[in-house]
Amino acid sequence: MRQASPRAGAAGRPRPQPLAWDYEDLPTPRVDGPPVRRLDRNQAGRDLVFGDIHGQKDSFERLLKKVGYDPAGGDRLLLLGDLVDRGPDSQGMLEWLRRDEVACIRGNHEQLMLDALEGHRDVEELWMERNGGSWARALDPSARDEWLELLRKLPLALEVGSAEGAFVVVHAEVPVETPWWALREWLEEGDRCAAIRALWNRERAFSPEGDDGVPDVWRTFHGHIPFKNPVLIKNMRWIDTGAAYPDLYHGAAITCVAIGPDGSESPPVQERVLQD
Repeated sequence: MRQASPRAGAAGRPRPQPLAWDYEDLPTPRVDGPPVRRLDRNQAGRDLVFGDIHGQKDSFERLLKKVGYDPAGGDRLLLLGDLVDRGPDSQGMLEWLRRDEVACIRGNHEQLMLDALEGHRDVEELWMERNGGSWARALDPSARDEWLELLRKLPLALEVGSAEGAFVVVHAEVPVETPWWALREWLEEGDRCAAIRALWNRERAFSPEGDDGVPDVWRTFHGHIPFKNPVLIKNMRWIDTGAAYPDLYHGAAITCVAIGPDGSESPPVQERVLQD
């Protein structure tokens, strides 16, 4: 990360400047509500963190059964975004966004969908033609309105309490050499480049040498980059395992990691997806 002279954060602590790099042709992400949603420690059940689903609703629901999802027992679903596009049933994921026990953040595909439905023609073409959004052509006006309402409220990150300390759920990454508190401040201030990095950046997973992780949280969870298996670098875990690309990745799957009330982290559990 390019360092510039630090500026003070809200708590008076110095913080690095945002990067200069940007997707200049994309609208600035906006959130109808808090950009960072905070959840208290779950002392009743588990927090089940899911990687990118990409319209693979049947595989997602099979994975819920495999991990013994129990909402009555206090289990919460924490979804890393990219619920939609490329898979066979993006529209079916709408019902999961409606549920109280589901906390979903915004992925880059939700951002593309939101920008397209709000009338950004260049983004609509990018989404429909290159990113799997053609399924939305069949949406009736009421379904489009419901998607818009829900997408506008999706936060860019979650900060979740646990017995081991706070953990963070953000689609792409916490940028290199950036503590979580700094990214959180940028997101809460509506900083454009912070939001772009939270949704799109792919730097950190490929440059682990000398990376000491995110210093001020117990764990961070990310999707966005399809890997054959979950990747753990220091305290950062990437759990997109290729659900968008069953035709390209042998063993493409959705991945879940469970955090227990005692702060224990389960080994990742996967469910294969089928080619559309």
